[in-house]
Amino acid sequence: MQSITKQILATAFSAVIFVTNLEAQQKKVSILSVPGSNQYCKIDAAGTSVLPSGRYVTPAGNLVRITNDPFGMAISPDGKKAVTLHNGVFTIIDLTTLKDTRIPGYENKINSPLTHEPLNSSPFPTDSANNSIIPTALPQGSFLGVAFAPDSKTVYLSGGDNGAVIVYDIEKLQRIDSISLNGKTGGIDFGDSFTSDLLLNESNHELLILDRGNFRLVRYDIAAKKITASIPAGRQPFGLALSADKKMAFVANVGAYSYPLVEGMTKDNYNSMMISHHPYGDNTKEAINGTEIEGKKIPGVGSPHSPEAMSVFTMDLTTNKVIDKFKTGFQVGEMIEEAEVVGGASPNSIAVGKEFAYVTNATNDNISIIDYKKHTILGHIQITVDKRIDKFRGLLPFGITLSKDEKTLYVALLGFNAVAVIDVATKTTKGLIPAGWGPTRVKLSADEKELYIISCRGLGAGPNGGDGFVAPPQGTYIGDIQLGSFQKVKMPSASELAAYTKQSISNTFVSNLVTDDTKNPLPSLPGSHQTPIKYIVYITKENRSYDEVFGQLKNAKGDTTLARFGVDCDFTLPDSLRAKYAHLNVTPNHHKAAKQFAFSDNFYCDSDASIHGHHWMMGVIPNEWVEANSSVDKTANFFSKAPGRRFPGSTGSMDPEDYGEIGGMWEAMERKKVNFYNFGEANETAHVREEWMDTATGAAHGVMVPMQKALFTRTSHNYAGFNMNIPDQFRMNQFESEFTKMWIKGKKPLPSLITMQVPNDHTAGPRPEDGYYFPQSFVADNDLAVGRILHFLSRTKYWKNMLVIITEDDPQGGVDHIDAHRSILMMAGPYVKKGYVSHTHANFGSILKTIYNILDVKYVNQYDVTASLLQDFFTDKPDYTPYTLVQHDPRVFDVEKAMKKYGRSVDWRKVIQGPDMDDEDDMRKNHYKQTKGK
Repeated sequence: MQSITKQILATAFSAVIFVTNLEAQQKKVSILSVPGSNQYCKIDAAGTSVLPSGRYVTPAGNLVRITNDPFGMAISPDGKKAVTLHNGVFTIIDLTTLKDTRIPGYENKINSPLTHEPLNSSPFPTDSANNSIIPTALPQGSFLGVAFAPDSKTVYLSGGDNGAVIVYDIEKLQRIDSISLNGKTGGIDFGDSFTSDLLLNESNHELLILDRGNFRLVRYDIAAKKITASIPAGRQPFGLALSADKKMAFVANVGAYSYPLVEGMTKDNYNSMMISHHPYGDNTKEAINGTEIEGKKIPGVGSPHSPEAMSVFTMDLTTNKVIDKFKTGFQVGEMIEEAEVVGGASPNSIAVGKEFAYVTNATNDNISIIDYKKHTILGHIQITVDKRIDKFRGLLPFGITLSKDEKTLYVALLGFNAVAVIDVATKTTKGLIPAGWGPTRVKLSADEKELYIISCRGLGAGPNGGDGFVAPPQGTYIGDIQLGSFQKVKMPSASELAAYTKQSISNTFVSNLVTDDTKNPLPSLPGSHQTPIKYIVYITKENRSYDEVFGQLKNAKGDTTLARFGVDCDFTLPDSLRAKYAHLNVTPNHHKAAKQFAFSDNFYCDSDASIHGHHWMMGVIPNEWVEANSSVDKTANFFSKAPGRRFPGSTGSMDPEDYGEIGGMWEAMERKKVNFYNFGEANETAHVREEWMDTATGAAHGVMVPMQKALFTRTSHNYAGFNMNIPDQFRMNQFESEFTKMWIKGKKPLPSLITMQVPNDHTAGPRPEDGYYFPQSFVADNDLAVGRILHFLSRTKYWKNMLVIITEDDPQGGVDHIDAHRSILMMAGPYVKKGYVSHTHANFGSILKTIYNILDVKYVNQYDVTASLLQDFFTDKPDYTPYTLVQHDPRVFDVEKAMKKYGRSVDWRKVIQGPDMDDEDDMRKNHYKQTKGK
């Protein structure tokens, strides 16, 4: 009897354990995701548009689509018109009818006016019949600044790169004057000026103008037509405001450093004095004080805590003196929520009341309050939207406006597609107003009954090719087809604001309670369960859209007519060459890998170009500086006296001006003590030489710009990043050699994350002498490199626990029938489903969420935490079959010619053989383990 009782108890206890274990395996977790996770991108001007991120936009009020990338806006004193400023273009908007006139019109014409209507049925602007050809008002671009004269017809426009202010009559549609900032002022001869923000000081009949070339504020007397003062500002002056009594000016500086040249460098010895890689990691002893590299003395850039770096200057206009230098926001080195701040605050826009000035700090998602009469920072207003994501950054506050009673702030949230309404007294966010994609500026009507909002990307891009596609007048390039937007919104009541707020949040993310499938190799959350994947290789390529590579693949949304880089194709060649080059195979390895492993037909780059793409994909949301600066014409002059001319613009690498508050993916890995290594990413800046012999990193550096500190010591100096003069096959030789040396024959453990760039699918002009006969040749070179990577990695001992992610940094040069942002996402490895097509909406945030969840690393920003979860790519039944390379089509690309100038070739026997297989026993054991019982 006693034994029976024990047996019953034991059985019951076992049942409890079983149930407990089952519950543990099936635990519920709350995950956030974008609302469009099951949708493809689309534009619906009268309803809900789905963005590349999977977020929705439903702009409030009346909307009109205007030219892309408006970053400046002014409202006429009579309240009848708005002027928005783009690069080399401005738009006049009638605030009653919302009809707009683009100056110049497409093809350099004046439109009288464009036939826009609020929420018009046509998605694109059209030229009117009575256009007249005119020269552009802004021949060398423009940047941020636009202001109205009291007559409501004269506007002052930043001339940007030409260092002038353009005066224009918007009634006569006529350029009146050009005011140059160059020349002698206060005994100093200023040249190479670059006009930034500006405003009109009516009380003194003057213009206040920022010069980002010479880091200064310029005062210009309109009546006397002369510059009266030049006041030093901080680095890269960006935002400008005036006190209520007109006696003080405020300048927001977004620059981190004044970047030096190698010591002793001149125009004559420039090429010989360059160094082969970045000089130092940011905010290190070497970066602050200088160092020596390759026998050359390298000046330091100083401390990020310098008063000139990312600061707000206040200037007394009665004395023309700087009286305060405020360091707003969180400072580099501070600990915020257990993470060290690595990026400056990026103060960018200012609203001023009778006592206080309010400054938007994009990096910190907050607003600094300055008591400018008492010369102190009172504190910050942290902008909040929802407690589930508030601890993550990503709002990117940009344009700011203060109500007349100084009780309410309106802030354009570049990263959240909304305008925040802030109660000043309580320092709380009262609500959100839905905007377009990337709102940049917000203004109030004189009676404060209406808000005017501009967004740089509007409703998105939509398709830019395919069967039945009709090209719009602005063109089909992704940066042109993606129009900006202007909104007129009635000031909402409390109940309307509550509804708008709810809509803004639901446009951005949804929360789902799901079962954490412990068998899936991709955990639902970082560390939610163990995964057999231990190593991730994250590969970025350059500038291709989905359709032009994968448009032929079956069971996916492709357009075969756009597959110019596909397989068995000849329709993209001139008629005279089709017979000779019939059935070309440009990307056989892409197609084979996609079929052997898994790919997405619903993946989109958040970026338009490399400037944005390499930020997004490495976990840093492009801030207001990156966005505005990337869309403007700019000219470098490294030997100019104007320090801003040594830093004309961003590239695919991140400069210190671009860093996120706690960095991006690399800093997240370092905080978690996850080892990583980088081949080719971040080796480029805006100032490098990229010749065929620059093979160490792909770039030679003359202007000294720091690299991210976390990345500097973990980056190869024997692998070429972006440089279209270097074959991807050369890169593969570098990669295989270094990988073998360190992690196959060497004793170092393989890092958990490897980032890698293979850029030649960017394409360039044909170089037949180097084996590149057509633009397709560069893609074929890249395809062969992708095949070699998979062939090589799948024959190492690490393959059984590896995931390879392959994508593009942007789709800039491509065409697609779904959306111009749709691009390539492939995953490969034993735990990736075989022959699988994912239809889940994915973006860079989805890739980063995959990496973070597998490596148990905390999310960095709001795009990571709200991205789609790509568990559908994975299986718990591994297949260790290696990938076998497909040789290239020699009619398209000649490897031997490409490698000839280096005196090298590719040892195909060695490539096909692969690395030494020193883990054959392990592979055998795993094979029988997986096949046991089958």
